[in-house]
Amino acid sequence: MGFHDGLDYLLRALHILVLEVGRTDFFCVLVGGGDAQPNMKLLSEELGLTDFVLFTGRVPHETVAHYLSAADICVAPEPSNPYNDHSTMIKMMEYMALGKPVVAFDLPEHRFTAQDAALYARPNDEFNFARQITRLMDNPGQRQKMGQIGRERIETELAWIHQEQHLLKAYEALDPPEKQSVSVRT
Repeated sequence: MGFHDGLDYLLRALHILVLEVGRTDFFCVLVGGGDAQPNMKLLSEELGLTDFVLFTGRVPHETVAHYLSAADICVAPEPSNPYNDHSTMIKMMEYMALGKPVVAFDLPEHRFTAQDAALYARPNDEFNFARQITRLMDNPGQRQKMGQIGRERIETELAWIHQEQHLLKAYEALDPPEKQSVSVRT
């Protein structure tokens, strides 16, 4: 849970859901530890979200899958910046592998990775992020369909078995094999 993860954006979006939209039919579990966790807990309290948000702290990797499996909606609130715009977030892949729909800011790499498995909010716009969460909260059929799309994308395109050759070609392009010279003697 680092400052680059955008949890402050998520917490402000949840605040909008509760105080401006009037939604109280959700519970958000934030899994993981990190240097931003104390600040995010404090922000959660300041925004009046203590009844709606649980910070688990660091948990064993096996436990993460249990939390994710129980979720109806997963989120990727990383804000737009030069780093996040071009980084594949592991959690996005985990969400999709478990068949979970995603709400994310519309970043180039998020869109490339999730495609139709996510609803996209305008970058760094908490109001729009809250709106996308609400859309999925109100539409279980759409959640199920998006989850299936994500899982199929992982199984047919993004799993290691499908990406291995692309990665090896990229490595080879960085360090091409030396041309073998042939010596001819007469």
